[in-house]
Amino acid sequence: MFTALPDTDLFTPACFRDPRYSPAEGEWKTKDGLMEICEPVLPNCTLCPHRAQCISQVAPHARKFDGVCGGRIWLDGEVIATAVGVDEEDLPLPGKARDVCGSTAGVDKHHAFGEQKCEECQAVADADTEEQSASEEEQLFLEFAA
Repeated sequence: MFTALPDTDLFTPACFRDPRYSPAEGEWKTKDGLMEICEPVLPNCTLCPHRAQCISQVAPHARKFDGVCGGRIWLDGEVIATAVGVDEEDLPLPGKARDVCGSTAGVDKHHAFGEQKCEECQAVADADTEEQSASEEEQLFLEFAA
């Protein structure tokens, strides 16, 4: 059985050899099935000091990993859920620029591949956040005025 983390002298976190973090393929058949197994343990990653090392050792994207790693649930090597309170600092830096970088699709690709956003995509993400905040403020104003 494959475990989320290899046995090393570096560290052995609480999730080591816990099958809920890396469930066998026969235990689930769909994305929802994987989520049902992994979601209950995902919050345990929030305070874990080993998230970046976990991602580095497991290399979930390259290995098409399914399960919990570094505060995220991965399916076929792509992030499908992230623990509350976990930021991008644990993720590896992006590789080469993609054709979609600098767009919303680029932001989505970085997220799916489990890597930090490049500068162009970070600017798009920041602009989207500012736009969303302004829209929410406008909506509150309209509701208050009504």
